[in-house]
Amino acid sequence: MSTAPTPLAWRLGLFGLVAGLTATASFGSASLGPRGQAVCGLGAFLALAAGCSQNLRNVNARTIVTGILLQFLLAYSVLHVEWVKTGFEWVGGGIKKLVECSDKGAEFVFGDLAKVRGPLTNEVGAVLGGPGAFVTQQRNTGAIPFHFAFRALPPIIFISSFFSVLYYFGVLQLLVKLFARVMMYLMGTSGAETLSVSANVFMGQTEAPLIVKPFVPKMTQSELLALMASGMAHISGGMMAVYISYGADPVSILCTCVMACPCSLYLTKLVLPETETPETMGNATVVVPKVHANAIDAAAGGVKDGLMLALNVAAMLIGFLAFIALFDVILGSIKPTLIGVGLSADRLEWIPDKLSLQMIFGWLFAPVAVLIGVDPDDSRRVGTLLGIKLAANEHVAYLTLKDWTAHDPLGERSRLLAVYALTGFANFSSIGIQLGGIGAMAENRRGDLARLGMKALFIGYLATLVNAAVAGLLMAPPTTSP
Repeated sequence: MSTAPTPLAWRLGLFGLVAGLTATASFGSASLGPRGQAVCGLGAFLALAAGCSQNLRNVNARTIVTGILLQFLLAYSVLHVEWVKTGFEWVGGGIKKLVECSDKGAEFVFGDLAKVRGPLTNEVGAVLGGPGAFVTQQRNTGAIPFHFAFRALPPIIFISSFFSVLYYFGVLQLLVKLFARVMMYLMGTSGAETLSVSANVFMGQTEAPLIVKPFVPKMTQSELLALMASGMAHISGGMMAVYISYGADPVSILCTCVMACPCSLYLTKLVLPETETPETMGNATVVVPKVHANAIDAAAGGVKDGLMLALNVAAMLIGFLAFIALFDVILGSIKPTLIGVGLSADRLEWIPDKLSLQMIFGWLFAPVAVLIGVDPDDSRRVGTLLGIKLAANEHVAYLTLKDWTAHDPLGERSRLLAVYALTGFANFSSIGIQLGGIGAMAENRRGDLARLGMKALFIGYLATLVNAAVAGLLMAPPTTSP
């Protein structure tokens, strides 16, 4: 009789490891230091993925090991290799210029509502000797307040149009194919899944699969999960522009999006190992459907797509912020209601007077924040952001971070790691978005998409945490004043 542990025994052991590493990081942060916390976090996140694996015996070790090494290589290059960092700063500066160009169009249409007057002062963190994760923007005199609809949404429209033109000329496809070939040969993954994962660096979770649309109906379960999980681990080019308009450092956003490619892919192969033979194994063919007559038509089509995305963003924010306000009203009324029905206030001291959803998220996700290397003093607030991102979306979390940056900022390191962890579409609403978008490409896979939705959300969310932990490990620890 075999004495090998059963899958349940493996799961229990791995989950026990997760609990142990979390406790070590939470209670031993003073002795571990921020890099020690991040090491515990990486171990905990990978153990959690392995514990949720459908079949650990079928995991391809080459895919996991090379994926982790590639992720570390990308992160180290961006953070510490000067010419790579300079290249990312150049690309980030280009995105900033595109946002400024979109401002011109917005100012023409909306006038003063799209303007922010007064000289701009940037408070930039000095972590890594480079740009901070989030830039505090303040106007000294004659300030006009930041109007979300007129300042944050127009860049979505313009960036969508710009990327549509690049797609028409084949520029995006070339970049995607080059990156996909490297990952495919190093990690041993199929062409279709690797191409779609690479495309997510530039495109959204329902646009990137268009590059492999003919292959989606015949994808294996593992390939389909990689397609979905990668979409949740990234953000689109239009969303990059929005977060930059909030003051987020573009280099940090670009870095985490690039890291998310190998990370989401190897986490998928850890949770759901490949047991079938993919149709595109060893072949990375980019499919370019001709949907526009010329560059002008492509630009116009991009504007239309961007408008729909901007309206969707605005509608989602209205709905989710309203629900958060409703939950806060309900939670805040719990203690007064209990006192009103006769319970002693002394017996209810453990309930905060102003209980809120943010407070609950802070309690629940504070250990997760510690695991990515956040300063323990900031862990509850970063945990709040992580909870908001999952329950609502990353947009609401970014708006919260933007408000804190202006009034009660986090520490520089915590702010940077929060940006890494928030940059991704991993939230519950994305399951429905993917079911509608990807399902339209392959009606025969709707059932599979629905069944894999929660796994994709789990992997996408975990990938953003792993990205943050890798950055937390490679980032120079904060200096303390003598």
